[in-house]
Amino acid sequence: MHIFADRNITFKPELYFRKADDAYWLVTSNPVAAAHFFHMMCENFIKHVLGFGKKNAGLYGETKAFYGTVEQQGRLTLHLHMLIWIKGALSPQEIRDKILDPELDFQKSMVEYLELVHQGEFFGGKLEDIIEQVDGYQKNPEYVPPTKTMPEAPPPLCTEHNDCNICDNCRALTSWWVHFKNVVDDLVKCSNHHNDCSKSIRPRLQKGRCKAQFPRDIVETTMVDPATGALKMKKGEVWINYFSPLLTFLVRCNTDTTSLLSGTAIKATVAYITDYVTKPGLNTYSMFDTICHIFERNETLLTVKENMQNSARSLVTKMVNASLTAKLEIGSPMASMYLLGNPNHYTSHEFVNFYWRSFVHEACSVFSTPLEEVDNMPEKVMLNKSQGKFVALSNVHDYIYRPSVFGSVNLYDWI
Repeated sequence: MHIFADRNITFKPELYFRKADDAYWLVTSNPVAAAHFFHMMCENFIKHVLGFGKKNAGLYGETKAFYGTVEQQGRLTLHLHMLIWIKGALSPQEIRDKILDPELDFQKSMVEYLELVHQGEFFGGKLEDIIEQVDGYQKNPEYVPPTKTMPEAPPPLCTEHNDCNICDNCRALTSWWVHFKNVVDDLVKCSNHHNDCSKSIRPRLQKGRCKAQFPRDIVETTMVDPATGALKMKKGEVWINYFSPLLTFLVRCNTDTTSLLSGTAIKATVAYITDYVTKPGLNTYSMFDTICHIFERNETLLTVKENMQNSARSLVTKMVNASLTAKLEIGSPMASMYLLGNPNHYTSHEFVNFYWRSFVHEACSVFSTPLEEVDNMPEKVMLNKSQGKFVALSNVHDYIYRPSVFGSVNLYDWI
């Protein structure tokens, strides 16, 4: 990112030629570069990792569709939440039925696929082993953190195309895979490792528990619930999320990968991701959490009996100016993203607005007792003047009084 922010027009892929403080200063002083870099990474991810629109399948298989929304973190950096649909993927119910069928090898194939595309543990052992290993690397004066290097491409495949393990290409490829696993372990330890909240300098605890729900449960081996068919993926580390090793190797930063195998998980994730585009402001729980913090920091104002009116006014001012307003502000990288015309969401499909409420209202109007959640207010219509007459324009009536040739078209296809 700091290459975009620099004034030097000569491209140098060695990202470690600058000190960390200099790189951070360049990025924070040039939010346009940060927005440029983020957009470039998103496009490369879609093109090369997902392989969307390409002849070759992507990392997770042939991508049928994707939808991702952009969010700014608390430190104002941009990141992406994305849902991916794989071509030929079965529905959660179909997966459950096939997993529970003892005559099929589907369960074994499904587990093998999921364990290939994401994992919840290091390659080289437990966290303590990786910390010791990385500490050993850092003692070498030529060591460069993988977050400041570019990913190395693998060597050519075996010239005999049968993995002879004798030719130079096979030996080079074996060496590359060892390097790959060491780099991924280093990156996961650096970027994906969640510090113990109770021991960190700035505890992220809520009622004595980690807000991110760490530590997670250890799962020795991937298990299948014989009653429900639910899969519980293998997980060897309590302080990291599931991740895709190849994706971590390529993007050199924190990534989380989750397989959604139930309707409930899919609905919750869709709502969570689309919320970033549709939400108008702060969530209620965020507002109350902020107010609670202000009260805790200003307990003296609450105990002073004299001049209670000024104390209350001071508390409200701190809540609004110091906290709520700050949380509503758009960071400079996000503002730069909009000014550059970059999207706030990335999608493979174009969508048509579907105003569902008006159709539900029309359908419920024939009943004597309308549904409680449906407002009794009449539908709003637009008026258009045509040939000297005013005509009401209504999407609902367009469908109700559609030509007979479209009589068999359902509402979804009509929209």
